[in-house]
Amino acid sequence: MDDVRLYPEPNPFITQWLAGPICRSILFEAAEMYKALYQEIVAKRTGRLARSARVYTSFVGDRWVATLQVGDATAFYGASHEFGTVGGLHPGDGAHDLNRALNMMAAL
Repeated sequence: MDDVRLYPEPNPFITQWLAGPICRSILFEAAEMYKALYQEIVAKRTGRLARSARVYTSFVGDRWVATLQVGDATAFYGASHEFGTVGGLHPGDGAHDLNRALNMMAAL
């Protein structure tokens, strides 16, 4: 069996790449594809929830992270649509559209 040497420090190239502009661009593009899939499959009674989807990148720790945000002041029901509700006027299971879109992304 070959010896495998593990180094405690991260690979300097990967560390630099994760903090670089190419990584940020790739993450933003992938998140935009995720947003497009979400907007296609989410229920559209008024279309506000689909239109509320926003993508942004932020630098967290030592790398870029992409975030898809759903819901805003005009579509305040994003969480209850996604995760469901207990009690209230319309109790029920959530639609889980974000997970469905993420599974579609994984299949690409």
